[in-house]
Amino acid sequence: PRNLARLTPPPARIELVRIEPDPPRRGSELEFRYGMGPITRRWVVRLLEHDPPHRMVDETLSGPMRQFRHEHRFRAGRHGTWIEDRIEYRVGPGGPLGVAVDAAAGLAMRALLVYRHAMARRIFG
Repeated sequence: PRNLARLTPPPARIELVRIEPDPPRRGSELEFRYGMGPITRRWVVRLLEHDPPHRMVDETLSGPMRQFRHEHRFRAGRHGTWIEDRIEYRVGPGGPLGVAVDAAAGLAMRALLVYRHAMARRIFG
């Protein structure tokens, strides 16, 4: 969580506001402030599982999406660490409009994760 700002593509920005309890563990709540330009919002997630350095699962309590569950898996590879992200989410309302909004959000999340993984390789080797 502390490196998330370094892994976020411009012009978006995110900062960790608090972790309670800290150090992070199952049940910890993490609060972030995120946005673009002068517009910022609050995002709070809870760690459902925390098994460093192998796995972490978080879910949104309040934030930009109606539902968001993110599983992070890490495993040793031949030339470094493999990172796998699995995300379950709902953004839009029900019906056809919700399907379209969720699809657009999915494309944006894929682009974000591609950037994040590339930056993680660059920063952490």
